[in-house]
Amino acid sequence: MTKMIGHVEYANDETEATKLLTEYSESIGLPWGVIPQRKREASVRIATYEDKNNGLAAAKKTLDDDVAEQRRAERVAERTAEIKKQADSFVNAVGVKSSAGSLLDLCRHHYEQANHPNFTFGSGMTEAEYASFQEEWEEAAEVAGQRYSQFTNLYSTAIQDKAALGKGNVGDTLDTRGRQGNVFVTIVGAKFNAHIDIKGKKK
Repeated sequence: MTKMIGHVEYANDETEATKLLTEYSESIGLPWGVIPQRKREASVRIATYEDKNNGLAAAKKTLDDDVAEQRRAERVAERTAEIKKQADSFVNAVGVKSSAGSLLDLCRHHYEQANHPNFTFGSGMTEAEYASFQEEWEEAAEVAGQRYSQFTNLYSTAIQDKAALGKGNVGDTLDTRGRQGNVFVTIVGAKFNAHIDIKGKKK
């Protein structure tokens, strides 16, 4: 029988902790035997060690976290397999070492990992570099339209002065935005927006 100290429930010993955690682990679809030994031992310690940050609830959370990590890994593997053939071929067709190829590879990574769809790409470009990049992106869009149906809506916007438009603040952070270009691509229905900071003064 477990014990309560304050509002925290603990197992009395390692045997009881192992029994309770084995039952809980099985109930959430994570067989106790497949958990690495060091993780099992850590969960048992957490369940028995009398400290406000430990206890049975904390030990069970370690198992919940393992399940979440396992399921995320499975989703990443599925998303990777889903686009791998086209993504590999498309990036190679555009040019692995080109700016467009680098951005496509990064967007592909963000898709696989289900990362946030808005992000900053690179350390910035001059106006001339951004204009050249836009041409690369247009060419990539043509290639995608011909052979790569999983990659759609590749386009870019003209440079905008975000601060002048009242959009200089980045959420609730202290970061600010100045002149910026935006580049878009949709991968299997997921839209990605890469922000490119523009260096130097407006010409």
